[in-house]
Amino acid sequence: MKKTFKTVIALVLAAALGLFTVAETVLLLPEQFDHLFLGELTDKYQRLRSFDGENKIVVIGGSSVAFGVRSPMLEEYLGMPVVNFGLYGPLGTDVMMDLTRGHIREGDVVVLAPETDPQTMSMYFNAEGMWQACDSDLTMLLKIRPHDWGQMLGIFWQFAQRKLTFYRYGKPQPGGVYDHASFDEYGDVIYDREAHATEDWYDTEVLVDLDPAIIEPEFIDYVNEYVDYCESRGARVFWSWPPMNRLAVQQDEAGILSYATYVREHIHCQIISDITDYIMDPGYFYDTNYHVTGPGAIVHSARLIQDLNNFIGGGTPVDIDLPAPGAPSKEPSAEPPAEEAAAPEDAAPAVTPIPAPEETGSSADAACFTYDDYEGRGLILTGVTAEGMDRESLEVPWEIGGEKVLAVDTGFLAGCENLRTLYIQANLERVMQGAFDSCPRLTELRVDGDGSDLLVPGTGLFDNVSPRLRVYVPEERYGSFVADYFWGNYIDRIVKE
Repeated sequence: MKKTFKTVIALVLAAALGLFTVAETVLLLPEQFDHLFLGELTDKYQRLRSFDGENKIVVIGGSSVAFGVRSPMLEEYLGMPVVNFGLYGPLGTDVMMDLTRGHIREGDVVVLAPETDPQTMSMYFNAEGMWQACDSDLTMLLKIRPHDWGQMLGIFWQFAQRKLTFYRYGKPQPGGVYDHASFDEYGDVIYDREAHATEDWYDTEVLVDLDPAIIEPEFIDYVNEYVDYCESRGARVFWSWPPMNRLAVQQDEAGILSYATYVREHIHCQIISDITDYIMDPGYFYDTNYHVTGPGAIVHSARLIQDLNNFIGGGTPVDIDLPAPGAPSKEPSAEPPAEEAAAPEDAAPAVTPIPAPEETGSSADAACFTYDDYEGRGLILTGVTAEGMDRESLEVPWEIGGEKVLAVDTGFLAGCENLRTLYIQANLERVMQGAFDSCPRLTELRVDGDGSDLLVPGTGLFDNVSPRLRVYVPEERYGSFVADYFWGNYIDRIVKE
């Protein structure tokens, strides 16, 4: 009996040692997630620490802070170095506050400006995102609260597997605005985004809900404890608002003011901003209802400068030229085309280039879907016909009746009790929230395209689907999907073909 017990103990210890060795190896590998948007957290943290010996302004929030704050403007008008400490809402607002602990000192100014979203106004914690963000600086792991380490350990092996995969086959290279290279040394997003990115004026999928019910009571308590902590160290803490797309706000004026009043009554720091000043023209927004364009960042920063100046400066008006809101980037230019120079008489006749034929795909399952107009540019699939209802596999058609299929609507697969596999071709541009709901046996989405070309909601897309559902993507495009700002939230479901 003793011999058996000793054998079991020896096996357990050997297994534990093996797991520890694997974990140590993974953590000591060169960073693999540093090119991602989340890779910027290391730089932001280093900038924060670099000002430990002097007074500074620290603006805390999510991606609306990263997109919406022009730090050099704040420094010029307020006379203090600025740390843009906003990055990614799904990391958790509490995480961003925790990372500043130990780096706030007497004379500092802290501005809290999280997005008005149920996730950022809660104690939500994204362990997968935190592992990726800390990959380049493991000291940030020391800032994670003890009760979040259960999630961190639970997700570690998935993180380890992905890091080993990237180490073997190459790092993900996202490109575009959601890339580590989009930031400057201040932590501001400086990627060129002068105009609205789409034909829509706002994101219809994730609206701005100014209902006090979105604010978790535990979050309020945590913010107030953080305010007390900062003030105990001699810092001043203020509350401001993120830029919000006016068209996306669900409440009327009375509802908006009621929300602001609720925050004022429950958050124990000075609210320095009028919420209505931060509900901005849709022409100032880029690709979400919180991400502003370059001109939008100037307007948002100017309003924040004035609000801060009223409390930490002289309160005099700040004179900043504000750019006008833009229009969607796909609208035709208002400028007339330049006149072409006349060709010399002896010049060879101009050759009109023949455009390459547009890529096309399969439309074999066109009769299996119902559809409607989508933005006047193509079609959105709205449901499945009787012909497709009993199928075990379906393919989103390239076109129907000569019009290209561009999107799939909420619940468009409702009633497909037998569907297991859905093929998505490269023609699709957008997947609406809840698109795959009410399809209980769907376990395979096979996507032939690039993650950056297929827009999906950043959260909640797979909340009401089978836990076994996986998104299969071409091996050469796997990095594009996991590096994408939106698809990256579903990394645990993405599989290489």
